[in-house]
Amino acid sequence: MLPIHQAAWVLPMSLITAAKPIMSIYGESGLMKTYSILLSGLFLSASLNVALAETTGNMYLGFGFSSLSLDSDRVFDVPTRSPSHTPKTGNLVLGYQFNDRWSADATWGGDITNNVDANQFSVNGYRFFGDKNWKPFVSAGLSSFGVEDATVDRTEQVQAGVGISGGLSDNLEFRAGYQHFLEFGGDSYNDDVVTIGLNWHFGNNKVVATAKPVPQPESVPKKKEVVDSFELLVQFDFDKSDIKSAYKPQFDQIAKVLEESPDISVTVEGHTCWLGSDSYNLSLSEQRSSAVKDVLVQSYGIPADRINAVGYGELRPIADNNTQAGREKNRRAIAVILRTRMVEE
Repeated sequence: MLPIHQAAWVLPMSLITAAKPIMSIYGESGLMKTYSILLSGLFLSASLNVALAETTGNMYLGFGFSSLSLDSDRVFDVPTRSPSHTPKTGNLVLGYQFNDRWSADATWGGDITNNVDANQFSVNGYRFFGDKNWKPFVSAGLSSFGVEDATVDRTEQVQAGVGISGGLSDNLEFRAGYQHFLEFGGDSYNDDVVTIGLNWHFGNNKVVATAKPVPQPESVPKKKEVVDSFELLVQFDFDKSDIKSAYKPQFDQIAKVLEESPDISVTVEGHTCWLGSDSYNLSLSEQRSSAVKDVLVQSYGIPADRINAVGYGELRPIADNNTQAGREKNRRAIAVILRTRMVEE
């Protein structure tokens, strides 16, 4: 027994054999119909042959609706291409999705309107294109139409068309398409059909085709430099260099930063208001900066060579020395630590 994908080529050969009587009956006028039959048969056979050779697919069951714009000569004195007389059918579909490129199905449709009573049976093959969720397709196949009160009650056609397919979930597919039908009997009817439907795919294979992921180089996160500022500000009473206990939280913070960053040194600046002589105020400012240094060294164990204590006397006021409040602000010692660190952007 031949493998199934090789046996699929039997169909076009059978069609060629069957086409010979048609050619002899219709002569040259039947050539176009014959070629149409052969092309549709070849398309279906090629679809089956290619798809079955690499099948990884699943069965699907669907339903949908079709609008049949029938040839105006099919029913005497009825404008079958008019929207008010165009047959509408409800369809049942049974098919097989071979892979993300090929599928084939059989459709039965029955009339659901009070227009022209029609029914159809068709077999189609589909070729899908692209790797996106929504992708176009071409289709071709063979069909049979039954039309009540028509000049010919039942005809056979060859059809081809285009459409769009999209996966709504792992198993649910939406499909819409247009096909042109060519009757291959003696009447040469030309019909147009628009169809929409939903198909449920059984099994674990997904309807949505996903492109193979392209390996990407590991991205190195970008980093930027951030500067953290830590300040110790101690204010003193007039003519004093004693440090009050209220400043302990500030000392704790500065000492912690120095312990965490042994490569950082700090400068403590001492200042006074303008009351007193320049030389006295310079000495007092040095005493104030040294008092701060002593606390860091003696109470927190910070190495003395990492702390520079300087005095500026009354040379660098930060407030108005003509007011009591301003002079109180100027009696101070200050130390500022700037520490840099890298963070991801």
